[in-house]
Amino acid sequence: MVDEHPYANTRAAQLLASALRRKADTERMSVRAIGKELGYKQAVVLSHMANGRVPIPVDRATDIARAVGLPEREFLLAVLHQRHDEVDWSLITSSSDEFVDELEAIAGRPLSTLPAEHRQVMREIVAESRPERRWLSLAEVPVMELIRAAVPYARSDGMPRRLMERFATALRSA
Repeated sequence: MVDEHPYANTRAAQLLASALRRKADTERMSVRAIGKELGYKQAVVLSHMANGRVPIPVDRATDIARAVGLPEREFLLAVLHQRHDEVDWSLITSSSDEFVDELEAIAGRPLSTLPAEHRQVMREIVAESRPERRWLSLAEVPVMELIRAAVPYARSDGMPRRLMERFATALRSA
């Protein structure tokens, strides 16, 4: 007897099935609409991929992931495992740095896609020998915003010594 759903127990099929259900529930988007968006002539092919009847094509994995709201890297890796379970993909896919993975998880996207101003601040933080001296905690932000509002040129030109002394005196007496 031939198994009509040989890929049903793969993570790729399970991820896709779950994402399709989520799209239907939260956005009322049908498999047919998603299939059309992806350019499939027969949208039933997505159902076949999700139920494990056919494998998910590697070359379409990131397109499918974007269309159904799955993390592209995670889904692509699951598809690679589905297609070639015998390969130890961790040899080429494991991140050499868990910290980078953590930052990307916080950002919700690869660090390389962050806006230029985010990347610049990250470079400055890494270059700074004492970052705690230079960067504010969340609790300090409102205080700094008050100072910036009172002395708007301080950010670009610095604060004159006499004004710094007046601030220090005022803060000591508070």
